[in-house]
Amino acid sequence: MKISGLKKIIVADHYGFCMGVKNAISIARETAALADTCTILKEIVHNDAVVENFKRKGVEQARSIDAISDGTVIIPAHGVSPEVLRKAERKGLKIVNATCPLVIRIHKIVKKLAEEGYRVLHFGDPDHDETVGIVGWAPERVEVIASLEALNAYPDYEGKLALTSQTTARSADFAAVEQEARRRFPQIEVFNTICNATNQRQEAIVKLAPNVDLILVVGSPSSANSNRLVRISRTICSESYLINSADDILVDWFTGTKPIATVGISAGASTPDFLIAGAIDRLRDMADREIEVVYPSGRRRDNRLAMDSPQS
Repeated sequence: MKISGLKKIIVADHYGFCMGVKNAISIARETAALADTCTILKEIVHNDAVVENFKRKGVEQARSIDAISDGTVIIPAHGVSPEVLRKAERKGLKIVNATCPLVIRIHKIVKKLAEEGYRVLHFGDPDHDETVGIVGWAPERVEVIASLEALNAYPDYEGKLALTSQTTARSADFAAVEQEARRRFPQIEVFNTICNATNQRQEAIVKLAPNVDLILVVGSPSSANSNRLVRISRTICSESYLINSADDILVDWFTGTKPIATVGISAGASTPDFLIAGAIDRLRDMADREIEVVYPSGRRRDNRLAMDSPQS
């Protein structure tokens, strides 16, 4: 069934792979090409297509170090606690660390603060792999604050206190937590550890959302930053959807009472370009006319696919 009324697709100014994700995937590929036995701990990044691509190439996956008997273990972009690294060393595994440099920076900040006697409030999702790893660098000194409400429930404290953030947190949420933390704890030291790529993608979708009728964010359900982009988008454009791939696009989204003439597309920081291109091609195939596609400056369809294709 063809959809009528769709005239334009606008791609967000910033979308898709960030530096840390590119770095992790590159390290994993190079390691897999050289190692006889190679296992990625958990997921190299939170994207189903990337994970499946490594599986197709014969790279093993394991949920814990306990499940790896020998060979090389690749630490994913989200990082791990030092205890995980020590366990890998005790098992005699060769460790290749693909942790994002910005996550490593938080590890160092938390470790140093703990050594100096600080209690650290870390703003983030307590179940996210990145947060679990960060807490592990000073488990007796770090407490996760998942919301402004959680901060308000935190008891009064007059000692040395610091605030850090998950790299993929929503900037506006962290700003609200920081403001309240400074009010309640005048002595608090604040470290805004949200990465620049996260800020760019969030700002880009805020800019995009008022100018379109529907937004598609390409990213896996396990991707925290992709889910956050959808939540931000929905505050402006109610017709905003997370899609894992082009196959998830539903005709029903375009056949309601509200006409859909312009679609915006963004993607989480762990989403490869070929999935974004696939979503654009799918919309073109669904439309009953030629569709104008507006790419951000410097990003053209013919030069943005090669390194991220399933076969690369």
